[in-house]
Amino acid sequence: MLQPAVLQALDANPSLIPPDLQRQLNVASYVIVGATAVLVWDNLHSFADDYSILLKLKFRFSTAVYFVSRIASLVYALGFSLFATYPLTNCQVAMIAFNSFYPVSSASTALLFFCRVRAVYDRQRCIIWMFGILWICVVGGALTIPLASRATKIGSACVVEHLARYLISNGIATTVYDTSVFLAISFRLLANSRVEQTPRDKVRATLCGEANLYAFSQALFRDGQTYYLITVFTNTLTFVMICVPGVSPVYRGMFTIPNVVLTNIMASRVYRNVRLHHVVPQVPHLSLLPTIDDSVTMDIVVDRHPSRAETEISCDATSKSDNRHRPTMRW
Repeated sequence: MLQPAVLQALDANPSLIPPDLQRQLNVASYVIVGATAVLVWDNLHSFADDYSILLKLKFRFSTAVYFVSRIASLVYALGFSLFATYPLTNCQVAMIAFNSFYPVSSASTALLFFCRVRAVYDRQRCIIWMFGILWICVVGGALTIPLASRATKIGSACVVEHLARYLISNGIATTVYDTSVFLAISFRLLANSRVEQTPRDKVRATLCGEANLYAFSQALFRDGQTYYLITVFTNTLTFVMICVPGVSPVYRGMFTIPNVVLTNIMASRVYRNVRLHHVVPQVPHLSLLPTIDDSVTMDIVVDRHPSRAETEISCDATSKSDNRHRPTMRW
């Protein structure tokens, strides 16, 4: 609920926005519009890469997920920039409409990393099913967002007057999922170190980034670390603002937009780096990773034209008597 001082001022003059509330609205609008501007800039900056992924590379399921994530996140951020700056007629309807893009953005961004886990842990169905269940939990948490907040119109401004406590379920589910993905992929990559590593070395490498990996694995590892650190920070900040008592609903809700923006930017960057090979030297053919296990090898085939490069995970039969190759799985 709004703070008591604000409610008293509204009782005295319902058409006038109290100074305290006006200051809160100004701060929130600066944060939201600033985050939206960053996302718009990132979309413009990556336009050439997105064009290559869409039209020059083979269209895959992950490609569709990537563009759904980008579009939903952009619409969500633009919608709340409008909510924070434009005198809308029905604030509650507008909030529900804009918040409806949050589950799409959150679910598709998380699905990008599920595709990555599925590629790395190919044919290990228990792990794939486990992360599939975690992804469903993320979707369930995100679905609480559209109906967990109330907005009202004060003067010409739309104001968030209430945020439900159960919103924290979304933050918990997302943090658990991101942590699980980061640890799973990190330990899988560390299994391909150029030197033997003890479990203690692997833990230190995961926490400190001191991994002696092949070039492509090292790049994937660093991208994963960067994504995880940023998302954990923004999720924690959003979680704390929602849970701390006495904080205005205006402040409690405003960090959701920067959280969505930064998470989407980092997840999209990781995806583009893999699809377009921004993380490997441009040589005609380069195999940077040894076998992931006895039956899976990852060969990085780099064309002289980066836009046509593709990463392949070839699943070969382990039996010497079986010369057939299993279907290629690509991310």
